[in-house]
Amino acid sequence: PPLHFEEEEGIWEGGLFWDGRVNTLEEQAMGPPFNPLEMANVDTVHIADSIRGLEYADQFEKIYGEGALDDEHDAFLNMARAIAAFERTWEFARFDSKFDLFKAGKVELTEQEMRGLKIFEAEDKGNCAACHPSTGEDGLPALFTDFTYDNLGVPRNPANPFLYIDAEFNPDGLDWVDPGLAATLDDPAELGKFRVPTLRNVAITGPYMHNGVFNTLWEVVTFYNTRDVASWPDPEVFQNLNREELGDLGLTNSELEDLVAFLKTLTDGYVAE
Repeated sequence: PPLHFEEEEGIWEGGLFWDGRVNTLEEQAMGPPFNPLEMANVDTVHIADSIRGLEYADQFEKIYGEGALDDEHDAFLNMARAIAAFERTWEFARFDSKFDLFKAGKVELTEQEMRGLKIFEAEDKGNCAACHPSTGEDGLPALFTDFTYDNLGVPRNPANPFLYIDAEFNPDGLDWVDPGLAATLDDPAELGKFRVPTLRNVAITGPYMHNGVFNTLWEVVTFYNTRDVASWPDPEVFQNLNREELGDLGLTNSELEDLVAFLKTLTDGYVAE
């Protein structure tokens, strides 16, 4: 959903990017072309010229009408529309993981995966489903995100290349901290909060957390389990820390292994043996 304040819960939900700064796939697609650290295009004139030179440029007029690429701004907008259209196709929402087949009654989870699912859902265990719901709404498959925002107390990532980039792009250098939702809303009360990601395909989409500080699922679940009782580095942002749903879960190593095994069932493209 678009970024909005949920009155009943008193929290922000929705939006795209980690910080919720845009509301549609079209808006999201317009960002990277001009980002100086990504595609670094100077203006829409250059982008429109590039699109007109594509071998499939004529398809833009077939879809968006005559003159779809004549005006530079229209060309850029139609490019974003096309990208968003692709992102809404089946390839981005396959829902054919082992978990989906299990829910459809077509396969069984292993004993370990089943234990992991129970830990994932149990409020007195992992309680992961509190933010990553494992049941869908309105007949849809589970999306494994509630689109809310949290500061989990994630440590800084000293390997983040942005910390060492030219001062033109990062004048704060090693002192830079991503403000998260606070920058989008211009509200310090939301400092350090980032959108809850979907866990679908999580086993193949590392590194993890908003700053990529963890490289494995084992690191992630161990952090959730022991943040407040083990020797982890300090949080990148101390304000607004979530102290209710993680930090001292009391899970054993065996239970963490079960949890990781379940998370691996969320990878699309599962073929039943």
